[in-house]
Amino acid sequence: MHSLGLKRLCVNSKRDTFKFILIAAWLLFTVTFALWWFKFSTENISLLAQLEPERMEHWARQRRMVLWEGASWVVLLVLGGLALIALVERERLRGKRIKEFFASFSHEVKTSLASLRIQAEALKESGEQSGPILERLIGDTVRLQVQLENSLFLASQDNLQIYIQSLSLNELMERMHEQWPELRIHLRQNCKVSGDERALRTIFSNLLQNAIVHGRATEVSMEAQIVGGRLQIDVRDNGSGFEGNATSLGKLFFRPKATSGSGLGLYICRLLLRKMNGDLTIEPRAEGFHARLLLQGQLL
Repeated sequence: MHSLGLKRLCVNSKRDTFKFILIAAWLLFTVTFALWWFKFSTENISLLAQLEPERMEHWARQRRMVLWEGASWVVLLVLGGLALIALVERERLRGKRIKEFFASFSHEVKTSLASLRIQAEALKESGEQSGPILERLIGDTVRLQVQLENSLFLASQDNLQIYIQSLSLNELMERMHEQWPELRIHLRQNCKVSGDERALRTIFSNLLQNAIVHGRATEVSMEAQIVGGRLQIDVRDNGSGFEGNATSLGKLFFRPKATSGSGLGLYICRLLLRKMNGDLTIEPRAEGFHARLLLQGQLL
């Protein structure tokens, strides 16, 4: 799954540890309470037996009853605590196996998609095959790669490890432009972005993919500036834009209309930006689509 930088001490591990701590605290409290009740009851029975020695046999029966009840209570509490620990451990192992399966499966799918796209592009460049069908095949392959990358980030959103490095936005766009050769990308101001390269590629891939698929855009412009000590990158396209409540965009599985996507792309963009101490806002526009990215970086 390209591991997505899974940490040894990731959020899921912390949650599992917290569950174990809660179970241990509950078990300690309840067993201590049961032992205190047992001690309190036996002491009171002994006191009553001293006050009423003529009923010694009755108080002996009461003491045996309290003994068996208390022992049963403590045993049940311990067994219940151990059962909870076993269930949490089984859940942890099951989640680990699912992640390992998803990692292996997704890696194979990504490799196959990349190979398919390369072969389709080779056929196009050689001139042996051309036409709208081949163009659609290449476009759908790129789209599947973007969606698969989004799914990987979504599945591991609690386990992400972000590697911060300084990247040139111009160089990043030049490498990504190969996937969307029909889209003109204008970078008005180059800059250095502090972030994870794979995360940034996924963010801009989603924005460019949305511009083509949903906005039917042919041109995307990017303008960088420093605002409030942070790098602000405005991404605009010349597509059809968005009609509706822009504040709802970026919510998972939000679909403003029947032909809309799942909302996963913008959700992942916002998720990754926040992992890099940034944010994403959608600016309402009469025409085209305008996304504003806040990141750490500097102008060149």
